[in-house]
Amino acid sequence: MSVEGLYTVTNRTAPVTVENGTADPGQVKSSLRRLAGPDDREVIDRATAAIDDIDAAAAFVDSIGLDRLESAIEATDNPGLERQGRRVLDEYRQFRRVAAGERPGDHFHRGHGTDLRGDAEAPTR
Repeated sequence: MSVEGLYTVTNRTAPVTVENGTADPGQVKSSLRRLAGPDDREVIDRATAAIDDIDAAAAFVDSIGLDRLESAIEATDNPGLERQGRRVLDEYRQFRRVAAGERPGDHFHRGHGTDLRGDAEAPTR
Protein backbone atom coordinates (compact mmCIF):
# COMPACT_ATOMS: atom_id res chain seq x y z
CA MET A 1 0.00 0.00 0.00
CA SER A 2 1.39 3.38 -0.98
CA VAL A 3 0.67 6.54 0.97
CA GLU A 4 1.15 9.85 -0.77
CA GLY A 5 1.07 13.36 0.66
CA LEU A 6 1.02 14.71 4.19
CA TYR A 7 -1.37 13.56 6.90
CA THR A 8 -1.48 13.21 10.68
CA VAL A 9 -2.19 10.02 12.61
CA THR A 10 -3.58 10.67 16.06
CA ASN A 11 -3.37 8.04 18.77
CA ARG A 12 -3.99 8.27 22.50
CA THR A 13 -0.63 9.88 23.15
CA ALA A 14 0.22 12.44 20.49
CA PRO A 15 -0.25 13.10 16.81
CA VAL A 16 2.39 11.69 14.48
CA THR A 17 2.82 13.47 11.16
CA VAL A 18 3.42 11.20 8.18
CA GLU A 19 4.81 12.70 4.99
CA ASN A 20 5.12 10.58 1.86
CA GLY A 21 4.79 7.35 3.84
CA THR A 22 7.48 8.19 6.42
CA ALA A 23 6.74 9.25 9.97
CA ASP A 24 8.99 11.70 11.80
CA PRO A 25 11.30 9.54 13.99
CA GLY A 26 11.29 12.09 16.83
CA GLN A 27 7.49 12.09 17.01
CA VAL A 28 7.39 8.28 16.88
CA LYS A 29 9.94 7.97 19.70
CA SER A 30 8.05 10.51 21.79
CA SER A 31 4.78 8.63 21.29
CA LEU A 32 6.42 5.33 22.19
CA ARG A 33 7.88 6.80 25.39
CA ARG A 34 4.43 7.98 26.40
CA LEU A 35 2.98 4.56 25.70
CA ALA A 36 5.79 2.87 27.63
CA GLY A 37 5.00 4.63 30.88
CA PRO A 38 4.96 7.85 32.85
CA ASP A 39 7.43 10.65 32.16
CA ASP A 40 10.18 11.57 34.60
CA ARG A 41 8.22 14.26 36.45
CA GLU A 42 5.24 11.95 36.85
CA VAL A 43 7.44 9.15 38.20
CA ILE A 44 8.96 11.45 40.83
CA ASP A 45 5.57 12.96 41.69
CA ARG A 46 4.01 9.50 42.08
CA ALA A 47 6.87 8.36 44.29
CA THR A 48 6.50 11.47 46.44
CA ALA A 49 2.72 11.08 46.76
CA ALA A 50 3.05 7.43 47.80
CA ILE A 51 5.75 7.86 50.43
CA ASP A 52 3.36 8.63 53.33
CA ASP A 53 1.29 5.45 52.91
CA ILE A 54 3.04 2.10 53.16
CA ASP A 55 0.50 0.37 50.89
CA ALA A 56 0.81 3.11 48.26
CA ALA A 57 4.60 2.99 48.56
CA ALA A 58 4.61 -0.78 48.05
CA ALA A 59 2.30 -0.39 45.04
CA PHE A 60 4.64 2.23 43.57
CA VAL A 61 7.65 -0.05 43.97
CA ASP A 62 5.74 -2.98 42.43
CA SER A 63 4.31 -1.07 39.48
CA ILE A 64 7.05 1.44 38.61
CA GLY A 65 10.08 0.46 40.67
CA LEU A 66 13.04 2.15 42.24
CA ASP A 67 15.21 1.64 39.15
CA ARG A 68 12.75 3.71 37.11
CA LEU A 69 12.67 6.35 39.86
CA GLU A 70 16.47 6.51 39.81
CA SER A 71 16.43 6.85 36.00
CA ALA A 72 13.89 9.68 36.24
CA ILE A 73 16.08 11.49 38.77
CA GLU A 74 19.13 11.18 36.52
CA ALA A 75 17.21 12.28 33.42
CA THR A 76 15.57 15.40 34.81
CA ASP A 77 17.01 18.83 34.08
CA ASN A 78 15.04 20.43 36.92
CA PRO A 79 17.28 20.79 40.02
CA GLY A 80 14.32 21.07 42.40
CA LEU A 81 12.70 17.96 40.98
CA GLU A 82 16.04 16.13 41.17
CA ARG A 83 16.41 17.04 44.89
CA GLN A 84 12.84 15.92 45.55
CA GLY A 85 13.46 12.64 43.73
CA ARG A 86 16.71 11.94 45.59
CA ARG A 87 15.05 12.64 48.94
CA VAL A 88 12.18 10.28 48.12
CA LEU A 89 14.53 7.60 46.76
CA ASP A 90 16.47 7.75 50.04
CA GLU A 91 13.20 7.22 51.94
CA TYR A 92 12.33 4.16 49.84
CA ARG A 93 15.81 2.74 50.40
CA GLN A 94 15.37 3.33 54.14
CA PHE A 95 12.06 1.40 53.98
CA ARG A 96 13.90 -1.49 52.34
CA ARG A 97 16.65 -1.51 54.97
CA VAL A 98 14.13 -1.53 57.81
CA ALA A 99 12.06 -4.25 56.10
CA ALA A 100 15.24 -6.33 55.75
CA GLY A 101 15.77 -6.08 59.50
CA GLU A 102 18.49 -3.47 59.51
CA ARG A 103 18.22 -0.93 62.27
CA PRO A 104 18.49 2.70 61.22
CA GLY A 105 21.35 4.68 62.74
CA ASP A 106 19.06 7.22 64.37
CA HIS A 107 16.85 4.91 66.43
CA PHE A 108 16.25 5.38 70.14
CA HIS A 109 18.67 3.81 72.62
CA ARG A 110 17.70 3.32 76.23
CA GLY A 111 19.81 5.34 78.56
CA HIS A 112 20.56 2.67 81.19
CA GLY A 113 22.09 4.43 84.13
CA THR A 114 21.53 7.89 82.66
CA ASP A 115 20.08 10.32 85.17
CA LEU A 116 17.39 12.31 83.36
CA ARG A 117 16.17 14.27 86.39
CA GLY A 118 16.64 17.97 86.64
CA ASP A 119 19.01 19.43 89.25
CA ALA A 120 16.19 20.27 91.66
CA GLU A 121 14.69 16.75 91.74
CA ALA A 122 15.55 14.48 94.63
CA PRO A 123 16.61 10.88 93.92
CA THR A 124 13.85 8.29 94.27
CA ARG A 125 16.11 5.48 95.56
